[in-house]
Amino acid sequence: MISHIQNVGMFGSKALLDILDFDSWKSKEKKELLEILKQVPEDVMVVVRSEKPVKGFRSETHDLPKPWEREKWLEYVVEKFEEKGLKISKEVAEYFLSMVGEDEYAIESEVEKLSLYSDGEVKIEDIEEVVHRSTHAAVDEFCFALSERRYEEAKKMLRDVLEGTDLLIVLASLAKHFEDLLKVRVKVPEKERYIWPDVSKYSKELGIAVPKLARFLGFKFKGWKNEPFNHVKEYSKDEITAILKKLFSLDRMAKISENPIVHLQSFIDSLQG
Repeated sequence: MISHIQNVGMFGSKALLDILDFDSWKSKEKKELLEILKQVPEDVMVVVRSEKPVKGFRSETHDLPKPWEREKWLEYVVEKFEEKGLKISKEVAEYFLSMVGEDEYAIESEVEKLSLYSDGEVKIEDIEEVVHRSTHAAVDEFCFALSERRYEEAKKMLRDVLEGTDLLIVLASLAKHFEDLLKVRVKVPEKERYIWPDVSKYSKELGIAVPKLARFLGFKFKGWKNEPFNHVKEYSKDEITAILKKLFSLDRMAKISENPIVHLQSFIDSLQG
């Protein structure tokens, strides 16, 4: 895929041709493109993104952070916004990353969109308005719909979630969600209201991303549309443990059943009581 041609430099005297995902192209397409690129004028800068060196092009290595290196991904996101002349706080970068996921092309695409929409500093409301929610983020939202006891809304989301994600991945995500919630319930003292230092502290101690930890605690960043729900106050450790047991049984049933979705729907019904 060729992204777009854009002018670079102070007076737009050069154009940038950015060729994405070159490794996935068919062999014939690669040869044809490389022949075409030989005729590109000198005032066009060509970038070919590939895992391997491309003959005839100078190679530069740009290693991406590993999936678990959250802090490095945040630095990467902030850097991409700065390249577009935009400021973004660490908290807003966390939220952006939770929406987009650790995907180089998705990050660049959404940063590009926000650069056309935002002026100066990127806010959470800008991200809510512009950024495409990744499949991973949609599953996260489904998990929170259940833990925030918005059961009817979760049922409506279920079909769309399963269209984009394998059922077993959804079940694994649900188990991880409630396992994280149990860690929070065990570690975090119950309070009527949590403030930013609480979110920052327990996010680091528990290894849970800031947006997720904040939502567990009912802390709401400016611009978030969800209603605050204090999970620590609303759930007991025994209640979370009981849900995890149900999820363990659900996982086993889903693997042997001819119609596993029915069991997931029954699980949601069981949470309603």
